[in-house]
Amino acid sequence: MRKKITIVTLIASLLFIQGTFHLQVHASGKGNLEEIQQERKEIQNNLLAGEQKINELYDDMKALNEEVNRLDDLLQEKEAKVEEITYEIETTKEEIYTLQAEIDRLNASIEERFDLLKTRASSYQKSGGLINYIEVIFDSQSFGDFISRVTAVNQVMDSDAMLMEQLEADMELVEAHQHSTLEKLNDLDQMHEAQEAERAQIEQEKQQQETVKASLNDKRQELVAYVEQLEGEDTRLKTMEDTVKKEIAAAEAAERERQEEIKLAAAEKAKQEEQAQAAVVKTKSVEKKEEQKESKPVQVKKEEPAVNKPESKPTPKPSESDDKSFTVTSTAYTADCNGCSGVTSTGIDLKANPNAKVIAVDPSVIPLGSIVHVEGYGHAIAGDTGSAIRGNKIDVFVPTQKQATSWGVRTVKVTIQ
Repeated sequence: MRKKITIVTLIASLLFIQGTFHLQVHASGKGNLEEIQQERKEIQNNLLAGEQKINELYDDMKALNEEVNRLDDLLQEKEAKVEEITYEIETTKEEIYTLQAEIDRLNASIEERFDLLKTRASSYQKSGGLINYIEVIFDSQSFGDFISRVTAVNQVMDSDAMLMEQLEADMELVEAHQHSTLEKLNDLDQMHEAQEAERAQIEQEKQQQETVKASLNDKRQELVAYVEQLEGEDTRLKTMEDTVKKEIAAAEAAERERQEEIKLAAAEKAKQEEQAQAAVVKTKSVEKKEEQKESKPVQVKKEEPAVNKPESKPTPKPSESDDKSFTVTSTAYTADCNGCSGVTSTGIDLKANPNAKVIAVDPSVIPLGSIVHVEGYGHAIAGDTGSAIRGNKIDVFVPTQKQATSWGVRTVKVTIQ
Protein backbone atom coordinates (compact mmCIF):
# COMPACT_ATOMS: atom_id res chain seq x y z
CA MET A 1 0.00 0.00 0.00
CA ARG A 2 2.78 2.46 0.91
CA LYS A 3 4.55 1.60 -2.36
CA LYS A 4 1.42 2.43 -4.35
CA ILE A 5 1.05 5.78 -2.60
CA THR A 6 4.68 6.61 -3.39
CA ILE A 7 4.15 5.88 -7.09
CA VAL A 8 1.10 8.16 -7.18
CA THR A 9 3.12 10.92 -5.49
CA LEU A 10 5.91 10.47 -8.01
CA ILE A 11 3.47 10.74 -10.92
CA ALA A 12 1.99 13.94 -9.45
CA SER A 13 5.49 15.39 -9.04
CA LEU A 14 6.38 14.62 -12.64
CA LEU A 15 3.16 16.22 -13.82
CA PHE A 16 3.95 19.32 -11.74
CA ILE A 17 7.46 19.57 -13.23
CA GLN A 18 6.08 19.13 -16.74
CA GLY A 19 3.46 21.80 -16.02
CA THR A 20 6.15 24.22 -14.87
CA PHE A 21 8.00 23.65 -18.15
CA HIS A 22 4.79 24.31 -20.11
CA LEU A 23 4.22 27.50 -18.14
CA GLN A 24 7.70 28.71 -19.05
CA VAL A 25 7.12 27.92 -22.74
CA HIS A 26 3.70 29.59 -22.57
CA ALA A 27 5.14 32.74 -20.99
CA SER A 28 7.97 32.80 -23.50
CA GLY A 29 5.48 32.50 -26.37
CA LYS A 30 3.44 35.41 -25.04
CA GLY A 31 6.60 37.49 -24.74
CA ASN A 32 7.53 36.75 -28.34
CA LEU A 33 4.00 37.61 -29.45
CA GLU A 34 4.16 40.97 -27.69
CA GLU A 35 7.52 41.71 -29.32
CA ILE A 36 6.17 40.76 -32.76
CA GLN A 37 3.04 42.84 -32.26
CA GLN A 38 5.13 45.81 -31.14
CA GLU A 39 7.38 45.44 -34.17
CA ARG A 40 4.33 45.18 -36.44
CA LYS A 41 2.92 48.32 -34.83
CA GLU A 42 6.15 50.20 -35.56
CA ILE A 43 6.18 48.94 -39.16
CA GLN A 44 2.53 49.94 -39.62
CA ASN A 45 3.35 53.41 -38.25
CA ASN A 46 6.23 53.64 -40.72
CA LEU A 47 3.86 52.43 -43.43
CA LEU A 48 1.36 55.15 -42.57
CA ALA A 49 4.15 57.75 -42.56
CA GLY A 50 5.35 56.46 -45.93
CA GLU A 51 1.84 56.60 -47.37
CA GLN A 52 1.41 60.12 -46.00
CA LYS A 53 4.70 61.12 -47.60
CA ILE A 54 3.54 59.61 -50.90
CA ASN A 55 0.28 61.57 -50.67
CA GLU A 56 2.26 64.76 -50.03
CA LEU A 57 4.49 63.93 -52.97
CA TYR A 58 1.44 63.30 -55.16
CA ASP A 59 0.15 66.74 -54.17
CA ASP A 60 3.52 68.26 -55.09
CA MET A 61 3.50 66.41 -58.41
CA LYS A 62 -0.08 67.51 -59.06
CA ALA A 63 0.92 71.15 -58.49
CA LEU A 64 3.97 70.63 -60.67
CA ASN A 65 1.89 69.04 -63.42
CA GLU A 66 -0.43 72.02 -63.30
CA GLU A 67 2.62 74.26 -63.63
CA VAL A 68 3.89 72.16 -66.54
CA ASN A 69 0.46 72.35 -68.19
CA ARG A 70 0.46 76.10 -67.65
CA LEU A 71 3.87 76.29 -69.25
CA ASP A 72 2.65 74.12 -72.11
CA ASP A 73 -0.23 76.53 -72.65
CA LEU A 74 2.20 79.42 -72.45
CA LEU A 75 4.48 77.59 -74.86
CA GLN A 76 1.59 77.21 -77.29
CA GLU A 77 0.84 80.89 -76.97
CA LYS A 78 4.48 81.72 -77.49
CA GLU A 79 4.68 79.36 -80.45
CA ALA A 80 1.58 81.01 -81.90
CA LYS A 81 3.29 84.34 -81.38
CA VAL A 82 6.45 82.95 -82.96
CA GLU A 83 4.40 81.77 -85.93
CA GLU A 84 2.84 85.23 -86.13
CA ILE A 85 6.30 86.77 -86.04
CA THR A 86 7.42 84.27 -88.65
CA TYR A 87 4.48 85.29 -90.83
CA GLU A 88 5.39 88.94 -90.31
CA ILE A 89 8.99 88.13 -91.18
CA GLU A 90 7.93 86.40 -94.40
CA THR A 91 5.54 89.25 -95.19
CA THR A 92 8.32 91.75 -94.57
CA LYS A 93 10.61 89.78 -96.83
CA GLU A 94 7.96 89.79 -99.55
CA GLU A 95 7.55 93.54 -99.10
CA ILE A 96 11.32 93.97 -99.34
CA TYR A 97 11.38 91.86 -102.48
CA THR A 98 8.52 93.96 -103.92
CA LEU A 99 10.31 97.19 -103.01
CA GLN A 100 13.49 95.91 -104.56
CA ALA A 101 11.64 94.98 -107.72
CA GLU A 102 9.98 98.41 -107.81
CA ILE A 103 13.37 100.07 -107.23
CA ASP A 104 14.83 98.07 -110.09
CA ARG A 105 11.89 99.05 -112.34
CA LEU A 106 12.19 102.69 -111.36
CA ASN A 107 15.94 102.68 -111.90
CA ALA A 108 15.40 101.19 -115.35
CA SER A 109 12.74 103.82 -116.12
CA ILE A 110 14.99 106.59 -114.79
CA GLU A 111 17.85 105.32 -116.89
CA GLU A 112 15.64 105.22 -119.97
CA ARG A 113 14.29 108.74 -119.44
CA PHE A 114 17.72 110.01 -118.59
CA ASP A 115 19.01 108.66 -121.91
CA LEU A 116 16.05 110.31 -123.72
CA LEU A 117 16.77 113.63 -122.05
CA LYS A 118 20.44 113.34 -122.95
CA THR A 119 19.48 112.68 -126.58
CA ARG A 120 17.16 115.67 -126.66
CA ALA A 121 19.72 117.88 -124.98
CA SER A 122 22.24 116.83 -127.59
CA SER A 123 19.69 117.63 -130.35
CA TYR A 124 18.99 121.04 -128.87
CA GLN A 125 22.66 121.76 -128.84
CA LYS A 126 23.06 120.71 -132.47
CA SER A 127 19.97 122.49 -133.74
CA GLY A 128 20.32 125.66 -131.74
CA GLY A 129 17.81 124.99 -129.02
CA LEU A 130 15.09 127.65 -128.66
CA ILE A 131 16.29 129.52 -131.76
CA ASN A 132 15.36 126.54 -133.87
CA TYR A 133 11.89 126.49 -132.33
CA ILE A 134 11.42 130.18 -133.14
CA GLU A 135 12.43 129.61 -136.72
CA VAL A 136 9.88 126.87 -136.94
CA ILE A 137 7.20 129.25 -135.72
CA PHE A 138 8.23 132.16 -137.97
CA ASP A 139 8.24 129.97 -141.06
CA SER A 140 4.48 129.66 -140.76
CA GLN A 141 2.62 130.22 -144.06
CA SER A 142 -0.61 131.36 -142.44
CA PHE A 143 -2.14 132.22 -139.14
CA GLY A 144 -3.60 128.74 -138.78
CA ASP A 145 -0.20 127.28 -139.56
CA PHE A 146 1.27 129.63 -136.96
CA ILE A 147 -1.16 128.41 -134.29
CA SER A 148 -0.44 124.77 -135.14
CA ARG A 149 3.31 125.29 -134.96
CA VAL A 150 3.11 127.18 -131.62
CA THR A 151 0.95 124.39 -130.20
CA ALA A 152 3.39 121.74 -131.38
CA VAL A 153 6.36 123.57 -129.89
CA ASN A 154 4.49 123.97 -126.57
CA GLN A 155 3.67 120.25 -126.53
CA VAL A 156 7.31 119.36 -127.06
CA MET A 157 8.37 121.77 -124.31
CA ASP A 158 5.66 120.46 -121.95
CA SER A 159 6.68 116.87 -122.68
CA ASP A 160 10.24 117.60 -121.73
CA ALA A 161 9.16 119.31 -118.50
CA MET A 162 6.84 116.45 -117.63
CA LEU A 163 9.59 114.01 -118.35
CA MET A 164 11.87 115.88 -115.97
CA GLU A 165 9.20 115.96 -113.27
CA GLN A 166 8.54 112.21 -113.59
CA LEU A 167 12.24 111.57 -113.50
CA GLU A 168 12.62 113.53 -110.25
CA ALA A 169 9.55 111.86 -108.74
CA ASP A 170 10.83 108.39 -109.61
CA MET A 171 14.20 109.19 -108.10
CA GLU A 172 12.53 110.39 -104.87
CA LEU A 173 10.36 107.23 -104.83
CA VAL A 174 13.45 105.07 -105.27
CA GLU A 175 15.08 106.82 -102.33
CA ALA A 176 11.93 106.35 -100.20
CA HIS A 177 11.74 102.65 -101.13
CA GLN A 178 15.35 102.17 -100.22
CA HIS A 179 14.81 103.85 -96.83
CA SER A 180 11.71 101.70 -96.18
CA THR A 181 13.66 98.59 -97.15
CA LEU A 182 16.37 99.40 -94.62
CA GLU A 183 13.78 99.96 -91.88
CA LYS A 184 12.02 96.68 -92.67
CA LEU A 185 15.33 94.85 -92.62
CA ASN A 186 16.01 96.31 -89.15
CA ASP A 187 12.52 95.29 -88.00
CA LEU A 188 13.18 91.86 -89.43
CA ASP A 189 16.31 91.46 -87.31
CA GLN A 190 14.49 92.60 -84.14
CA MET A 191 11.57 90.24 -84.73
CA HIS A 192 13.95 87.37 -85.33
CA GLU A 193 15.84 88.09 -82.12
CA ALA A 194 12.58 88.32 -80.13
CA GLN A 195 11.44 85.06 -81.68
CA GLU A 196 14.61 83.22 -80.69
CA ALA A 197 14.57 84.72 -77.17
CA GLU A 198 10.97 83.55 -76.58
CA ARG A 199 11.76 80.05 -77.77
CA ALA A 200 14.92 79.80 -75.66
CA GLN A 201 13.17 81.01 -72.51
CA ILE A 202 10.24 78.62 -72.88
CA GLU A 203 12.47 75.63 -73.62
CA GLN A 204 14.62 76.43 -70.59
CA GLU A 205 11.65 76.68 -68.23
CA LYS A 206 10.09 73.53 -69.61
CA GLN A 207 13.36 71.62 -69.26
CA GLN A 208 13.68 72.75 -65.64
CA GLN A 209 10.13 71.63 -64.86
CA GLU A 210 10.68 68.28 -66.56
CA THR A 211 13.84 67.79 -64.47
CA VAL A 212 11.96 68.48 -61.23
CA LYS A 213 9.13 66.22 -62.35
CA ALA A 214 11.58 63.38 -63.07
CA SER A 215 13.17 63.89 -59.64
CA LEU A 216 9.79 63.75 -57.90
CA ASN A 217 8.86 60.64 -59.87
CA ASP A 218 12.09 58.98 -58.70
CA LYS A 219 11.22 59.85 -55.11
CA ARG A 220 7.73 58.46 -55.57
CA GLN A 221 9.12 55.18 -56.90
CA GLU A 222 11.57 55.06 -54.00
CA LEU A 223 8.79 55.58 -51.46
CA VAL A 224 6.56 53.03 -53.19
CA ALA A 225 9.40 50.50 -53.00
CA TYR A 226 9.85 51.36 -49.32
CA VAL A 227 6.14 50.88 -48.63
CA GLU A 228 6.19 47.55 -50.48
CA GLN A 229 9.15 46.50 -48.33
CA LEU A 230 7.28 47.47 -45.16
CA GLU A 231 4.18 45.61 -46.36
CA GLY A 232 6.29 42.53 -47.01
CA GLU A 233 7.85 42.80 -43.56
CA ASP A 234 4.42 43.28 -42.03
CA THR A 235 3.16 40.17 -43.84
CA ARG A 236 6.16 38.20 -42.55
CA LEU A 237 5.57 39.38 -38.99
CA LYS A 238 1.85 38.62 -39.28
CA THR A 239 2.74 35.06 -40.29
CA MET A 240 5.07 34.86 -37.27
CA GLU A 241 2.33 36.32 -35.08
CA ASP A 242 -0.19 33.74 -36.28
CA THR A 243 2.35 30.97 -35.69
CA VAL A 244 3.08 32.18 -32.15
CA LYS A 245 -0.65 32.48 -31.46
CA LYS A 246 -1.12 28.89 -32.55
CA GLU A 247 1.78 27.82 -30.34
CA ILE A 248 0.27 29.73 -27.41
CA ALA A 249 -3.12 28.17 -28.07
CA ALA A 250 -1.51 24.73 -28.22
CA ALA A 251 0.40 25.46 -24.99
CA GLU A 252 -2.81 26.63 -23.31
CA ALA A 253 -4.58 23.46 -24.45
CA ALA A 254 -1.69 21.37 -23.14
CA GLU A 255 -1.80 23.34 -19.90
CA ARG A 256 -5.51 22.64 -19.50
CA GLU A 257 -4.92 18.96 -20.21
CA ARG A 258 -2.07 18.92 -17.70
CA GLN A 259 -4.27 20.56 -15.05
CA GLU A 260 -6.92 17.93 -15.68
CA GLU A 261 -4.31 15.20 -15.27
CA ILE A 262 -3.07 16.80 -12.04
CA LYS A 263 -6.61 16.99 -10.71
CA LEU A 264 -7.28 13.38 -11.67
CA ALA A 265 -4.00 12.29 -10.07
CA ALA A 266 -4.83 14.27 -6.93
CA ALA A 267 -8.30 12.71 -6.81
CA GLU A 268 -6.80 9.26 -7.28
CA LYS A 269 -4.29 9.96 -4.53
CA ALA A 270 -7.02 11.16 -2.16
CA LYS A 271 -9.07 8.06 -2.94
CA GLN A 272 -6.14 5.76 -2.28
CA GLU A 273 -5.33 7.57 0.96
CA GLU A 274 -8.94 7.11 2.07
CA GLN A 275 -8.77 3.44 1.18
CA ALA A 276 -5.47 3.10 3.06
CA GLN A 277 -6.95 4.85 6.10
CA ALA A 278 -10.00 2.57 5.97
CA ALA A 279 -7.71 -0.48 5.78
CA VAL A 280 -5.77 0.70 8.84
CA VAL A 281 -8.98 1.22 10.79
CA LYS A 282 -10.17 -2.22 9.76
CA THR A 283 -6.88 -3.81 10.82
CA LYS A 284 -7.04 -2.14 14.22
CA SER A 285 -10.61 -3.32 14.66
CA VAL A 286 -9.64 -6.90 13.91
CA GLU A 287 -6.70 -6.72 16.34
CA LYS A 288 -8.99 -5.38 19.04
CA LYS A 289 -11.42 -8.21 18.48
CA GLU A 290 -8.62 -10.71 18.83
CA GLU A 291 -7.52 -9.16 22.10
CA GLN A 292 -11.06 -9.25 23.47
CA LYS A 293 -11.42 -12.83 22.40
CA GLU A 294 -8.24 -13.87 24.23
CA SER A 295 -9.18 -12.03 27.46
CA LYS A 296 -12.72 -13.47 27.49
CA PRO A 297 -12.65 -17.16 26.55
CA VAL A 298 -16.37 -17.58 27.22
CA GLN A 299 -18.54 -14.91 25.80
CA VAL A 300 -22.25 -15.15 25.79
CA LYS A 301 -22.85 -12.37 23.40
CA LYS A 302 -20.30 -10.85 21.19
CA GLU A 303 -20.83 -7.49 19.79
CA GLU A 304 -18.57 -6.57 17.03
CA PRO A 305 -17.46 -3.01 17.28
CA ALA A 306 -18.70 -0.90 14.52
CA VAL A 307 -16.03 0.09 12.16
CA ASN A 308 -16.46 3.70 11.08
CA LYS A 309 -15.65 3.71 7.49
CA PRO A 310 -14.70 7.15 6.31
CA GLU A 311 -17.16 8.60 3.91
CA SER A 312 -15.67 9.14 0.50
CA LYS A 313 -15.60 12.84 -0.23
CA PRO A 314 -16.88 13.89 -3.65
CA THR A 315 -14.14 14.88 -5.99
CA PRO A 316 -14.35 18.67 -6.35
CA LYS A 317 -15.22 19.83 -9.79
CA PRO A 318 -12.37 21.76 -11.30
CA SER A 319 -13.09 25.43 -10.99
CA GLU A 320 -13.18 27.16 -14.32
CA SER A 321 -13.23 30.92 -14.77
CA ASP A 322 -16.49 32.35 -16.02
CA ASP A 323 -14.53 34.71 -18.29
CA LYS A 324 -13.36 33.66 -21.73
CA SER A 325 -10.63 35.77 -23.36
CA PHE A 326 -9.20 35.63 -26.86
CA THR A 327 -7.87 37.94 -29.53
CA VAL A 328 -9.87 39.13 -32.53
CA THR A 329 -9.45 41.44 -35.49
CA SER A 330 -11.45 44.60 -34.94
CA THR A 331 -12.83 47.25 -37.29
CA ALA A 332 -15.25 50.10 -36.57
CA TYR A 333 -18.56 51.24 -38.07
CA THR A 334 -21.14 54.01 -37.69
CA ALA A 335 -24.89 54.28 -38.05
CA ASP A 336 -24.60 56.63 -41.02
CA CYS A 337 -23.13 54.19 -43.56
CA ASN A 338 -24.78 53.74 -46.97
CA GLY A 339 -27.73 51.38 -46.71
CA CYS A 340 -27.62 51.30 -42.88
CA SER A 341 -30.93 51.62 -40.99
CA GLY A 342 -29.22 52.52 -37.74
CA VAL A 343 -31.00 49.65 -35.91
CA THR A 344 -28.97 46.57 -34.93
CA SER A 345 -30.04 42.99 -35.48
CA THR A 346 -31.11 42.87 -31.81
CA GLY A 347 -33.21 46.06 -32.11
CA ILE A 348 -30.86 48.69 -30.65
CA ASP A 349 -31.42 52.11 -32.26
CA LEU A 350 -27.87 53.43 -32.71
CA LYS A 351 -28.97 56.77 -34.17
CA ALA A 352 -31.05 57.46 -31.06
CA ASN A 353 -28.18 56.21 -28.86
CA PRO A 354 -25.00 57.51 -30.54
CA ASN A 355 -22.85 56.80 -27.45
CA ALA A 356 -24.00 53.19 -27.03
CA LYS A 357 -21.28 50.56 -26.59
CA VAL A 358 -22.31 47.91 -29.13
CA ILE A 359 -20.25 45.48 -31.19
CA ALA A 360 -21.14 43.34 -34.19
CA VAL A 361 -20.08 39.68 -33.76
CA ASP A 362 -20.23 36.24 -35.27
CA PRO A 363 -22.85 34.58 -33.00
CA SER A 364 -21.06 31.24 -33.34
CA VAL A 365 -18.03 32.78 -31.61
CA ILE A 366 -19.62 35.40 -29.32
CA PRO A 367 -23.31 34.79 -28.51
CA LEU A 368 -25.65 37.70 -29.17
CA GLY A 369 -26.57 39.51 -25.97
CA SER A 370 -23.24 38.72 -24.30
CA ILE A 371 -21.52 41.35 -22.19
CA VAL A 372 -17.92 41.63 -23.36
CA HIS A 373 -14.91 43.77 -22.60
CA VAL A 374 -13.00 44.97 -25.67
CA GLU A 375 -9.44 46.15 -25.25
CA GLY A 376 -9.23 49.88 -26.02
CA TYR A 377 -13.06 50.16 -26.31
CA GLY A 378 -14.48 49.11 -22.92
CA HIS A 379 -17.47 47.03 -21.88
CA ALA A 380 -20.05 46.53 -24.58
CA ILE A 381 -22.96 44.33 -25.59
CA ALA A 382 -22.79 41.91 -28.50
CA GLY A 383 -25.86 43.36 -30.14
CA ASP A 384 -25.29 43.30 -33.89
CA THR A 385 -24.12 41.10 -36.77
CA GLY A 386 -22.65 41.74 -40.18
CA SER A 387 -22.13 39.89 -43.45
CA ALA A 388 -18.36 40.47 -43.23
CA ILE A 389 -18.13 39.60 -39.50
CA ARG A 390 -17.11 35.94 -39.49
CA GLY A 391 -14.96 33.99 -37.05
CA ASN A 392 -12.66 35.92 -34.72
CA LYS A 393 -13.65 39.30 -36.04
CA ILE A 394 -15.72 42.10 -34.51
CA ASP A 395 -16.97 45.53 -35.57
CA VAL A 396 -17.18 48.19 -32.81
CA PHE A 397 -19.79 50.95 -33.06
CA VAL A 398 -18.54 54.55 -32.85
CA PRO A 399 -20.55 57.78 -33.23
CA THR A 400 -18.62 59.39 -36.12
CA GLN A 401 -16.85 58.39 -39.33
CA LYS A 402 -13.72 60.21 -38.10
CA GLN A 403 -13.58 57.93 -35.04
CA ALA A 404 -14.15 54.89 -37.27
CA THR A 405 -11.25 55.93 -39.50
CA SER A 406 -9.07 56.58 -36.44
CA TRP A 407 -9.91 53.12 -35.06
CA GLY A 408 -8.83 51.48 -38.35
CA VAL A 409 -8.05 47.75 -38.26
CA ARG A 410 -6.42 46.44 -35.09
CA THR A 411 -5.94 43.26 -33.09
CA VAL A 412 -7.62 43.47 -29.66
CA LYS A 413 -8.31 41.21 -26.71
CA VAL A 414 -11.97 40.35 -26.06
CA THR A 415 -13.24 38.93 -22.78
CA ILE A 416 -16.75 37.47 -22.52
CA GLN A 417 -18.02 38.37 -19.05
